[in-house]
Amino acid sequence: MNNPQDQIFEHIVRRMADDKAIDAPADALKYAKNLYRTRAAQPEASIVRRILAVLKMDLAPNRATFGERSAATGQARQMLFESGSNAVDLRIKAVGKAFEISGQILGGGFENGEIMVANTDESFRANLDNLCGFTLSGVPAGEYSLTVRNRTSEILVKQIILK
Repeated sequence: MNNPQDQIFEHIVRRMADDKAIDAPADALKYAKNLYRTRAAQPEASIVRRILAVLKMDLAPNRATFGERSAATGQARQMLFESGSNAVDLRIKAVGKAFEISGQILGGGFENGEIMVANTDESFRANLDNLCGFTLSGVPAGEYSLTVRNRTSEILVKQIILK
């Protein structure tokens, strides 16, 4: 037993044999083991900024508007809503008994987002293209709210009446 490793091993065995300590309580062992347990990553809470849009302009066909200089009246109703650093340009056109809503989100940040027109009975969705343009077809007459979403922001137009 002149080998230093054998001497260390013998020392450890003697210490274990002479040990008179009692085991730790079961709940303390469970708590200690749980400290090192791998936990599933919690999804990060996201805060979506909601911006209420304000109507700035409403040009309807066959209705005189102060400052409008076009020689012929258009067939589509044009509405412009302002919401912070963005604006929502809507063109509403009657197609048979339904309506077609097209437009564009002006300003940055909503590329490839989503737009939804909804009331209590039904909803219509479309994805925004890379220029933030969209078209919703076959929307029946009624009162709707319009929501434009991206990952971090939401623009809300509370009341659009189609008649």
